[in-house]
Amino acid sequence: MTVPEDFAGVPVTVPGRKRRRRWPAAVVAGWIVVLAGISWWSVRHDPATVPEQQDLGEAMPALRAATGTLLAAAGDGPWAVRLGAPRAETCELTPVRDGTDAGQDIFLYVPEGQARTALNEVAAALPERYRAAVVPTRAGTRLSLLADAGAFIAIEAQAQAADQVLTLSVDTGCRPGKPDRTGTSAAPVAPAGAVPALLGETVAALGGVAGSGVSVQEIGCPAGGTAATYRAAAGASGGRPRGVPDGVTPVWSGAAGWAYRKGPASVVVDASGERLQVSVTTPCRA
Repeated sequence: MTVPEDFAGVPVTVPGRKRRRRWPAAVVAGWIVVLAGISWWSVRHDPATVPEQQDLGEAMPALRAATGTLLAAAGDGPWAVRLGAPRAETCELTPVRDGTDAGQDIFLYVPEGQARTALNEVAAALPERYRAAVVPTRAGTRLSLLADAGAFIAIEAQAQAADQVLTLSVDTGCRPGKPDRTGTSAAPVAPAGAVPALLGETVAALGGVAGSGVSVQEIGCPAGGTAATYRAAAGASGGRPRGVPDGVTPVWSGAAGWAYRKGPASVVVDASGERLQVSVTTPCRA
């Protein structure tokens, strides 16, 4: 730098760069950490403030009651039914906490073109307080059954009008807590009571051994007693529907299996695997 003569001998100070003020950013970062810590503690210790935050264990009795009520309603018609296994899936309750979504499905097998009729009759058979309704959309080709079982337990079915296998779902929604072995285990258990003779007869007619490897899914009924689906393996898959009693017409049949009613009981044969899987569902009984 060249200094003018008038300023000769006068010290010249060259301005330096101002230091960046970093403390505001540090304060903001610290405050974010504090808020995250408070949120983490709150979601683990604060009590529920709305019903849907109730623990999964508290929701299980309502889930089982709704499933039994739905199975009783679905079993009133001339179609076949099967009770699915309880299910539980991890879900995101909050950004920092996982929960569990538990539920159970009921499968309804109906004759061709009877999906809408079946769903309407199921909805009509449910308690009035469930406010069940079937909503057709897309010019009647898409069907939705919706019902509220109370305690934030939802009942839902989505189907095409041409479907013959309908899935009716009962669901808790995402809740705090983890599944227990008795309430939401997906594994069927050995039957505690007598196995229906119809199961053994059907298994034997399809090349299996009657009385071997039987498992069961049970559910309580709204008026008392229980309903259950008994399951056992039969012979090799393949071929057209067989082992169907004389005078009985399947309500559904296809490459994946067939289903029919024998008196009040429902028989479903799953042919999707190497061996046939036979399910017999008994209705609600006192």
